[in-house]
Amino acid sequence: MKVIVIIPTCSSSRIPLLIQAVESIQAGSYEDVHPVIVVDGNNHIKETATKKLHHVSILENKERKDWVFSINRVLKEFDSEYYIYASDDLFFQKDCIKAAIKEMEKYFSDRDGVVGIGRQGRSAFGLMGDKFVNRFPGREVFCPDFIHFGADSELLRTLKILDKITYLPEENRVKHFREKDETWRWARRIRARDREVFYKRQTKGYQWGIDFGLVTRG
Repeated sequence: MKVIVIIPTCSSSRIPLLIQAVESIQAGSYEDVHPVIVVDGNNHIKETATKKLHHVSILENKERKDWVFSINRVLKEFDSEYYIYASDDLFFQKDCIKAAIKEMEKYFSDRDGVVGIGRQGRSAFGLMGDKFVNRFPGREVFCPDFIHFGADSELLRTLKILDKITYLPEENRVKHFREKDETWRWARRIRARDREVFYKRQTKGYQWGIDFGLVTRG
């Protein structure tokens, strides 16, 4: 069954990491996998990725939209049994995706769940089944109130409430490089905005995936 791996990217300095991430996915033991790169407002990345990477899809946001928009865009536009949302600074172990499929079949045979491939309890990085994705209106798994960090954190809370997440053993999890570069600095700047939205949502009792209330729409 096909796995779509969603990788948003925005900074030219991340091109070597992006290429490494995609190549690690393609070198893995699970073959039916298709990386989808979302180039977020940076045409230079698209030009370079097109030359250096093969058997990938490359989408482009003409203007900067950031993580939540980019990931939800792919979930809307690509049909698959499984999805992984990733970042451009991850390295996939050889058996990561294959092991995640095995865990999904064991714990969520109906594909209504997530298998975490990152640090346990810290991130929702993981393999998502299509039935889980279809829980969300318009297949927007990541709450569109947020830009970046907040949506990942809220999704992780929802997964815990629903008991819809399990994790790979550490030896099969992705490596996260966490470069303190332009992308990292941008994310830090918008964290304060996401935190403000989080408190507004908390005040209203909203929890994306349990309900679908938004503070930024209507």
